[in-house]
Amino acid sequence: MIPDDSAFCDQCGKELKWCPECGRPKRGTECPVCGSDLIPGRKYLASPVTPGPDRVSPDPSVTPGPSVTPGTDRVSPAALVGNGWRLTLQEGPFGRRGGMWPELSSCPYVSGNHGKIVKSGADWVIEDSGSTNGTYVNGARIQRQALKKGDRVRIATLDFTVE
Repeated sequence: MIPDDSAFCDQCGKELKWCPECGRPKRGTECPVCGSDLIPGRKYLASPVTPGPDRVSPDPSVTPGPSVTPGTDRVSPAALVGNGWRLTLQEGPFGRRGGMWPELSSCPYVSGNHGKIVKSGADWVIEDSGSTNGTYVNGARIQRQALKKGDRVRIATLDFTVE
């Protein structure tokens, strides 16, 4: 079962192909159900989509707000954005061999077990796991660093901004 918001396979990290008519991920270059040409997942998910029979529209009355740390007016970062990706901040490992961001498997300069994201109190913290090409925050190579909105993060050769 592949979630309706996945551009990449959560098992192997390969980019998924989507049918714009059926609204479902498929294999190959053409949809076996309706015959439409399949398009890359990130292009499909970035375009305005009319839900197909298997897709559910989000509830328009619910507007997600920013994550605010209780007792403060500080908005917590939510994602790393760059290289055409939005990597949601969540606890777990990341690297070319897998983890929470399978998109990174396509970059040969990302180490197999590159690093991890942990929650430390109200902060998101990025840690490097001894990777070959390093993890950088605002131009400085780090071992462990709390993230804040606007920080520039480099994972090997991939550049992101914390949002």
